[in-house]
Amino acid sequence: MERYSDEDLAIFAEKIKTEYALAKNELALLRDQISDLSETMSEGFGADMGEDSGSVSQMELLNEQVLRKRDQVQALQNAMLRIKNKVYGVCSVTGKLIDRQRLEAVPTTTKSVEGMRMEASGELDMTAQDIARRAQERREGPNKIISKIKKPLPPPRSPEPAERKKPGRKSRKTEDEEDDL
Repeated sequence: MERYSDEDLAIFAEKIKTEYALAKNELALLRDQISDLSETMSEGFGADMGEDSGSVSQMELLNEQVLRKRDQVQALQNAMLRIKNKVYGVCSVTGKLIDRQRLEAVPTTTKSVEGMRMEASGELDMTAQDIARRAQERREGPNKIISKIKKPLPPPRSPEPAERKKPGRKSRKTEDEEDDL
């Protein structure tokens, strides 16, 4: 498998560490803003409806920003794990190296432009990650793989008799069978 050199990975790691520190700092600032706003809201909530709705909107906006920032922090942590595992910069769809310019622009990316196009067009049924996962499962042994062997069909049933009598019950006579007295 082709991959970036250890020197290249070290350069990418420094950039990611810098972005990670900035993102963590921004996340802390956003959380502080939320706590300040929630304290302010709780003090005079209900006094002015216009001010209350503005505060609620601002709180929703801050919460959305926190969620996006938290996702960014997680993506940066995942990128550091890929660097540690020496698979950073390898497209998860095609298995080829992601262009260096793309990695510099979006260091958390896991797909090359070609891989993104293939995935978006539906060209692929299975990604490189799926192939790698299946190979890993095969290496772990047969007990880890769930077999997809189909069970044989049950034997065909013999045709049932037209009238089957249940034990202990008398059959009912139909109108045609009733005795005329």
